[in-house]
Amino acid sequence: MSLLVDMMANTLDEAYAERAAARTAGSRADGPSGKDPTRSGGLGRRAVAGLVVLALGVVTGTAVAQVRARQEATTGLRADLAGEVRDRTEETDQLAARAETLRADLDAAQAQLLGADAAGRAAAEQLRLLGLASGTLPVQGPGVQVVLDDAPPPEAGPEATLRGGTPLDGRVQDRDLQDLVNGLWAAGAEAVDVNGQRLTALTAIRSAGDAVLVDFRPLTPPYVVRAVGDPAALELELLDGPTGRRLTTYESLYGLRFSLERVDELSLPGAGTPQLRAATTAGQEDPQ
Repeated sequence: MSLLVDMMANTLDEAYAERAAARTAGSRADGPSGKDPTRSGGLGRRAVAGLVVLALGVVTGTAVAQVRARQEATTGLRADLAGEVRDRTEETDQLAARAETLRADLDAAQAQLLGADAAGRAAAEQLRLLGLASGTLPVQGPGVQVVLDDAPPPEAGPEATLRGGTPLDGRVQDRDLQDLVNGLWAAGAEAVDVNGQRLTALTAIRSAGDAVLVDFRPLTPPYVVRAVGDPAALELELLDGPTGRRLTTYESLYGLRFSLERVDELSLPGAGTPQLRAATTAGQEDPQ
């Protein structure tokens, strides 16, 4: 009878009761004064994340400082090179002006000596024709003036809006000047210069970085190309030819500025005396 009463009063096995009591006691021990393993793990993860963020900040700051230092060094070097180019250009201009003065004195003395007799006058005329053909003598006469310039910057106004490309594509390249000069020669030009630099058979038009070099002299836009010849024929042949159509297309697509006008009288300077590398006087043996 007592066994049935005990089963009705205590429905939970004693082992289960002891385990439940032990778990309850452990939970109370881990209360406000105990350590929560979950909470400790969260603090550890937050500490690691903080260290990672700190390390990333240090690395990013170091990289930014290095980039700024390189930019400052590049800017300083570029400014130094630009200053050196300006100084060398001024020095070259002074030497060119001096050479032009000496060349004029030489031509005057030569004309005086050769004008004494008929043979001398014939030699002087032959020298004049050779000087015109080689481009070493200044010339004057009617012709055309072509202006080739970079595209205007975007902030210049609505007229600077391009139908294609970007403003960077609107810069005049050395090949554009080459194309224009060759087009003028093909149209019948007798003499051509670019920004005052007379072109000869030995003149090179190249680029160095963003600069365009004509006869190894850096030029800046706008590029003024003058050609002596029949103005009407030069204008018609150039604009109706492949060069004129190509430049007109560049003007429409990339904003390149291209204009042509007839001029009644042009004065083109002479080029420097060419340096002969292979030519020798007739009857003279090759020194090599």
